[in-house]
Amino acid sequence: MHPMDNNNVCEELVIDCETGFRNFRDNGDYDIEIVNEPFREIKEKVAQPDSGNFVKWVNINEPGLTINYHKNTKKLVLHSNDYWLPLVYLASDVTLPIYLNLVSNYLYDKSRNLLKNEKARVHMSAIYEDKESGKVKKFNFEGDTESLQKAITRFNLNKFME
Repeated sequence: MHPMDNNNVCEELVIDCETGFRNFRDNGDYDIEIVNEPFREIKEKVAQPDSGNFVKWVNINEPGLTINYHKNTKKLVLHSNDYWLPLVYLASDVTLPIYLNLVSNYLYDKSRNLLKNEKARVHMSAIYEDKESGKVKKFNFEGDTESLQKAITRFNLNKFME
């Protein structure tokens, strides 16, 4: 399956530098910040279902990374095999390919518990500053884990070719 199939989203958008990301970038206290956001008809900002588990996994497997996560926030509970990772802000030293590899490793560990024929979809977004262009970009992905692997390979190849 190609990352750009009709039922998958794999996009990188240039965005206006929003205040939250600008504050995160200028503060420089954390490598990654978990961002709570509204979900569909819920007006209040909430954490995505896999936020807490992802933070715990990163703290255990990559203890050198610092993550800003607000534990006392309401968290969505969805009953499916989908992985709903939070919107994150990435510091300049945590590039998108590094983050995507972290997510891939996390999903590999999580998917070992799936039944043989179960397929899970991944929903994730990251906001970061492209060092070369100086533009703030948002990466959105929605698709299966195989498509995420293809997207990661594409980003790694792009960096290799530069």
